Amino acid sequence: MNRTNSARPVAPSSLWQRPDMQHALVERDCATILRLFIRWTPGASQTTVGQAVGYSQGRMSEIINGKRHVTAHRKILDIADGLEMPPAARRLLGLDPRPSHDRQPRHPQPIDDQEEELRERLTAARAVDPTTAALLQEQTDAIRMLDRKLGAPAVADHLHGHLRSLDALLTYGPLPSARTPLARILGDAAALAGWHALDTGATNQAWHLFERATTAARESGDTAMLAFANAEQAYVLADLGEAAQARARVIETYAAHHRRIPARLQAWLHAAEAEMSAAMGDGAECRRALDQAHRAMPDHDHDLDLPFLALDAVHLDRWRGHCLARLGDTGAIDDLTRALTAMDTAFTRAKAGLHCDLALALSLRGELDEARTHAARAHELATRTGSTRQRRRLDNLRQALNPAHYRNRQS
Repeated sequence: MNRTNSARPVAPSSLWQRPDMQHALVERDCATILRLFIRWTPGASQTTVGQAVGYSQGRMSEIINGKRHVTAHRKILDIADGLEMPPAARRLLGLDPRPSHDRQPRHPQPIDDQEEELRERLTAARAVDPTTAALLQEQTDAIRMLDRKLGAPAVADHLHGHLRSLDALLTYGPLPSARTPLARILGDAAALAGWHALDTGATNQAWHLFERATTAARESGDTAMLAFANAEQAYVLADLGEAAQARARVIETYAAHHRRIPARLQAWLHAAEAEMSAAMGDGAECRRALDQAHRAMPDHDHDLDLPFLALDAVHLDRWRGHCLARLGDTGAIDDLTRALTAMDTAFTRAKAGLHCDLALALSLRGELDEARTHAARAHELATRTGSTRQRRRLDNLRQALNPAHYRNRQS
């Protein structure tokens, strides 16, 4: 689609301050962003805005009416640039605050140029050999390590750029022998991006990224990756308050795949089921699932073929403590304290969750001063890693850490 700067509608600055617009930016809800822009910008229509962002009027209508979703990072960049979003709005959208000045309007390519571009992309994808695939997986693993330690501020742009590269290589990979390893790497990276989006509060974006991960995992034939991405998507449901649906998804995932996945992943699925049960207040099912997770855990320390899965005895203690704390069981303190002492310092975001769980469990036992200390530490780590998810949990804890609230609860 040919974009043009002529008669480009300019939004009032107040538009980007509206709560509904800011929520849409955080969620990367492009349909709502475009709808609000057209509604509140003088002279804006589906046609003029489509010309600005590079879409036909028909495509604009499909997006605004929810018939087509915009999830590709490149397309989101097109929208941000076309709408001339200010830096603060671009940050909420998870983009570089500076506009992409090099993305100038361009005329439609001649047919010969289009064919040449296709040949170039096919050639690049054809060059992916086992060594290249290994390097791409190493890049995914490096981003994962940085994300665990530094969180969203450090890896967002790098991660989405990596996803775009993998998408392009897979799209133009002509041979199954080349596509299979790329699909596995893309599934891993998309699941990582999905969790990253969920942690920063972008639930809609997270859902679509997990969908991308499951699609890629199916193409790769990697049953473990498919089961993992399927179950991770359940966390989107849980964060939306649909804990029963989330648990059902995890249970169905286990039933469909447990005979063909490693024991460590089986343990992870049981622990995920326990967490969903805790969210429902179902203590009996939660404890049963936790016991199954402990029984399924293998004796060895790690699985080289499961780079996406961080689960060992320490993390299982953390998970058990989290579940028990949500159920109001102060016995969670022992599990959480043991996990906090043994936790690898690389897991900054996980430590934020640990301190948050300890604050909750200690508040239930009336040890409010120590609970506040852990809450403050959790807030510090959640802020450092950009974890909206943990900050929301801490906001919900504030009332419990109020002495008057505790006295009323006890009386």
